[in-house]
Amino acid sequence: MLDIHPAHHAATTWRDFFIHIVTIVLGLLIAIGLEQTVEYIHHRHQLHQLEADLRAEGIRNLHIALDNIHGSELRRQSDADQYAEFLQAAREHRAPAAYPAQFIMYTKPAFAVWTVAQQSGTLDLLPREDALSYARLYGVVQYAVDQVKAINTALDGRSVAMVPAMSDPPALPTLLQTGQPPVYDLSLLSPEDLRNARNAVGEDMFTTRQSIKWNVYLYGIDWSVLHGSRSDEENVRTFNDAMNIYTQGGTAALLAKYPLPQ
Repeated sequence: MLDIHPAHHAATTWRDFFIHIVTIVLGLLIAIGLEQTVEYIHHRHQLHQLEADLRAEGIRNLHIALDNIHGSELRRQSDADQYAEFLQAAREHRAPAAYPAQFIMYTKPAFAVWTVAQQSGTLDLLPREDALSYARLYGVVQYAVDQVKAINTALDGRSVAMVPAMSDPPALPTLLQTGQPPVYDLSLLSPEDLRNARNAVGEDMFTTRQSIKWNVYLYGIDWSVLHGSRSDEENVRTFNDAMNIYTQGGTAALLAKYPLPQ
């Protein structure tokens, strides 16, 4: 609010009157200018802080994506070995061996900075092309986050399907408390249970493959945005290229072309 105080004495001539009016107008313009300057500086500070926070969150998500890719690779390989054993045992008309399952900690990509910026309105401070670029990035972040439910569902299905093969059922309560993996004897499974177990392992293998895909996509588009791309075409090209490179040479090849920022 701007306070306007009356003159100490009344104007006695037109000259005094106009001087008084000009003084008021100049005072108002100076006050408004100062207020706008302070607001501009404040908004610039908010913008720079938001850009720094988005960059920090982006770098964190690069590391999360790599960790999720690595963990999903281990779990996919474990599932693939078990699934191959199911198929080989069926061909040889014998009970399949039970291989140790690979359980992983899947970390949700971070999105707190983006969410807070949306809710607080500071997102409006970003240039339009930056906001659109980040919107596409966080759309991919959401797909990677959604993998958590799919992974947990597939793991639960795998675990339930293997319960009839537990070699020591009375030890189940203790195993649930300690978190130790149970010992399975797949010769205990009926043909139907064996089929269910094989399908559950196959479903888990497919789910980890999807996890790898979305985390590679996340790595690619995140890297692109962090390195200044504000073009949808460039971002899409980069995350598709990241997938092609990963498919051909794995994480090592991905990091060779798109290294982590210092």
